Amino acid sequence: MEHQPLSCPEQLAQLQKEFDEFAYIVSHDLKAPVRAISNLSSWIEEDLGSDLAPDVKQNIDLLRNRTTRMERMIEALLQYSRVTRMELEVVVTDLTRLLQELQDELPAHVQLELPTSLPVLLTYKAKLRQVLRSLLQNAATFTDKDYPTIVVRVQEQAQQLVFEVEDDGCGIPEEALGSVFNLFYTVSPKDSVDTIGAGLAISKKIVQFAGGTIKAETNARKGTTVRFTWPKVSEPDQQDLHYHE
Repeated sequence: MEHQPLSCPEQLAQLQKEFDEFAYIVSHDLKAPVRAISNLSSWIEEDLGSDLAPDVKQNIDLLRNRTTRMERMIEALLQYSRVTRMELEVVVTDLTRLLQELQDELPAHVQLELPTSLPVLLTYKAKLRQVLRSLLQNAATFTDKDYPTIVVRVQEQAQQLVFEVEDDGCGIPEEALGSVFNLFYTVSPKDSVDTIGAGLAISKKIVQFAGGTIKAETNARKGTTVRFTWPKVSEPDQQDLHYHE
């Protein structure tokens, strides 16, 4: 029996699946040697004792920082590759409570403005939480304000919700708006900020996997607004429905 050639969308889906599997295997297998390098840098420092020449200590610290960053990148790659493997569990979700819980995770100096009335709906709560947490933490991190303000808006439509996370931070250059969702992309030089540029990429992949869209744009406050759509879920079979407080 001859195999029918795959259509273009099927080919793209197959290539994406192969990439995800490759990324998962590579990132998983890289963890052990990178951890070993990190341990070696500590052992070398212990063996040399406390009386180190400044340049030697600087190099050891640089090695440790680089391996720590590489460990974080590998973990991010692992998370990125797991998105299409994850289960999308449908639960009853109280958006007001969800956003209030995320507000409690932000630094005390960050002001978060939330809608006064939000729906309770069936959706993929854990993944929605992950996306919102990433966007809020990103907005709280990249700011030049002592007391930054983040505004969350939610518009309910028939089949989906439209979320906006607006900040008054540093903003994103217009030419970089199309790249901020690329894995490991950072606007600032990679060594100048404590970030690996993975949060937005993982968020985009989750949103798309759930059936939504996401984009970033500059807002009137010269900061950034990230807007994404999130699908409502039709009434599932009773055995698939979970009620979470």
